[in-house]
Amino acid sequence: MAEPIKISTLDELNQLITSTKYVILDFWAEWCGPCKAIAPLFAKLSKSHSVPGQLAFAKIDVDASADIAKEYGITAMPSFVFVVDGQVGKGIDVQGRKLGGGVKLGEGESADRVVQIRGADPRNLTLLANELGGLAKKGAEGSAEEAPKEEEKEEEAAATA
Repeated sequence: MAEPIKISTLDELNQLITSTKYVILDFWAEWCGPCKAIAPLFAKLSKSHSVPGQLAFAKIDVDASADIAKEYGITAMPSFVFVVDGQVGKGIDVQGRKLGGGVKLGEGESADRVVQIRGADPRNLTLLANELGGLAKKGAEGSAEEAPKEEEKEEEAAATA
């Protein structure tokens, strides 16, 4: 599994979120004590749950990449933003679980889905990373099962041609 990816440009971020089903973004600052306190947990979650193309963990220094922080409306550090299918507003289904006060839910159809955690909240960060880790592993297994089926279709087409 992988360490968190360090993102410094909007292009890098856009490339990551368009090539990965789920992305957890950690907006942090060097001077931020709570950011430093939760960083080892974020790294541990990344190592145990990252799945290429399915789930990635990324860190964005808000001082070095102020344009990205502004684009994502970050006003507190640390903030963890959840990107699903390239979109921030989709969020993660919390399945009726009670979450802490730093959890920001989506709007409209996503009103019961987590889009962001503001502050160093290890309980909710772990809960949501575990949830996405399970979904990512299922997605990877589904992709692995589809690959042989495609090969079989190609072989059948070649045999009947």
